Amino acid sequence: MQLFFNRTSPYARKARVAVIELGLEQQVTFVEIDPWTEPAELVNVAPLSKVPALLLADGKLVTESDTILQVLDSLAPNGQLLPAAPAQRRDGLARAALCQGLIDASFITVIEGRRPEPLRWSDWVMRQERAIARALSFIDASFALVPGRFDAGDISFACALAYLDFRLPHIEWREPHPRLAQWLDDVSARPSMIATRPA
Repeated sequence: MQLFFNRTSPYARKARVAVIELGLEQQVTFVEIDPWTEPAELVNVAPLSKVPALLLADGKLVTESDTILQVLDSLAPNGQLLPAAPAQRRDGLARAALCQGLIDASFITVIEGRRPEPLRWSDWVMRQERAIARALSFIDASFALVPGRFDAGDISFACALAYLDFRLPHIEWREPHPRLAQWLDDVSARPSMIATRPA
């Protein structure tokens, strides 16, 4: 299998963390690539030129980070990212989806900020930043951050928070959410998170 990724992409980081957490490093070859340049190596297998993109051994393409996590989990001998118990599985999927939205809002903010100043849509950026603040408050009030657990929802959340620190340091989320900040600091010591830090 091949996993196409970009080192700074929070979406691709989710997939890379999952590969390591599931012990699939020997089965997956990481292919670092710049999707913005639409390289032939990527678009020939993934026409959207987006990362992550997982090319399975049988040639089938899997895109979108949450779907890739589910597929990787199904391929691991002891899949653990999505529990089999229905209630726990729903909880993991719900947390992962909300955190995917948190990543989306952050990524949109970053991309909009790269446009020439006269072309930037400040109201759109402000809307995304309000969404980020609301999401963090909601998560802080409602998520159970279980020690020792690192499932699909936790991976998505860790990558979302780390992306805020990396790309949007002006959003000072740590002080109003010390519980979340401490959790991120704790899980950032996991080998999978250390190995996938953006550079």
